[in-house]
Amino acid sequence: MKTAINLLPQLERGQLWRTDLGHIQVWHIGKLLIEYKMMKELGRKAVKTHTTAIDTLGKYLKTHRAVLTGAS
Repeated sequence: MKTAINLLPQLERGQLWRTDLGHIQVWHIGKLLIEYKMMKELGRKAVKTHTTAIDTLGKYLKTHRAVLTGAS
């Protein structure tokens, strides 16, 4: 039986995801929390860093059909 965790995307530091609303860059991953930057346009210099639970961001990416566009 598949669990919800197995259905979420594998998140790693430096990944860049494209969603219908913009781009999300994974900044830092801890044990329970993840820091990410959400931007409407690539190349923005002043972008606020957000923090949320890892599974919450994974569910958001899955819901919005995010596509992995790159990793650094």
